[in-house]
Amino acid sequence: MSTRKLSDKAQAALDVVIQKFKSNNLSAFVNVLAFQLDPNAPAASWSFGNQILAFTQSEQLDNRGYRQWQKVKRQVKKGAKAIFIFSPLTFKVEDENGKEKHICTGFKATPVFSIEDTEGDPLPSYTPATLPPLADVAAKMGIDVKYCPVPADRLGDYTPSLERIRLGTKEEAIWFHELAHAAHKKVDGQLKRGENASQETIAELSAAVLMELYGLRDHTGNAWKYISHYNADPLTAIMKATSKVGEILALLLNTPENTLINTKKDTI
Repeated sequence: MSTRKLSDKAQAALDVVIQKFKSNNLSAFVNVLAFQLDPNAPAASWSFGNQILAFTQSEQLDNRGYRQWQKVKRQVKKGAKAIFIFSPLTFKVEDENGKEKHICTGFKATPVFSIEDTEGDPLPSYTPATLPPLADVAAKMGIDVKYCPVPADRLGDYTPSLERIRLGTKEEAIWFHELAHAAHKKVDGQLKRGENASQETIAELSAAVLMELYGLRDHTGNAWKYISHYNADPLTAIMKATSKVGEILALLLNTPENTLINTKKDTI
């Protein structure tokens, strides 16, 4: 019995997994175990190895073949690049008792596409049954909130150009931090690109205040460490951030100050 040589693209896909594993990046294992796919999704029946392989390439759990996406009324976007999983090559034989069994002779590379590379009808998400505080405010602000696997170097992120928040955890502190970024953009009209120290301080301080306001677990210790990471003088950075934090909280909580903020902006 011979095994089929992998194509260059399939071998490249496998190399990505190996390289990440060598660098101790286990995010694929963590996310595949942490998030439960819709049982109707094809990937739900894949081997754990194929789920790991697909997530490592796409950073998404829901990956399907071209026609499988069409069955749920979604179309693969033009120019989208396939990722690869491995399907067994089998044939049927009869054993000495006349019972049929399958023999695996090797594997072939099968192209699939991630949900991010498709468009069309919506699909079930990983959104928790109980939404976090201020989820309704985010919706009114036009922010698209997705609970989904995220890159290994973060637990959540906000993309201003897409007005989208992605969350890889149900921790309220992460949610508040990313929501504060979105509110900051609403207040100022735009954000600076990248991890700007001032913006990170404002978002984290806003999150700490919201955690306290909603009676959630103490977050001040983590907030101090986070802000200290971005600022040599965290106390001064916090003092400078307080005014902007007040505007953000006013917007999110719809306090009377929010009216004043909007009035000032209208007169500029």
